[in-house]
Amino acid sequence: MRSINQTFYNIMDKVFKYFNDFFKGLTGLLMTLLGLAVAIQILFGGAVFGMDVIGHVSDLITALGDGGFVGLLTLLILYSFLTN
Repeated sequence: MRSINQTFYNIMDKVFKYFNDFFKGLTGLLMTLLGLAVAIQILFGGAVFGMDVIGHVSDLITALGDGGFVGLLTLLILYSFLTN
């Protein structure tokens, strides 16, 4: 019985590590693309792929700031996800 539980634990540990690595890589890629889009918009002065990236980031920060305590809590949660 113990070996079945240990085997299940090992399989689930591998699955969670796989998904954790996948989402870390995806987050890193998206943050890189966001930084690149902001730099392109600053350098060329127009929308990137039809989107105003700087405007959307500014709107997001404004919405979080207007949210009071909930906005601060959301910002702290996002920060903890992005720094790990």
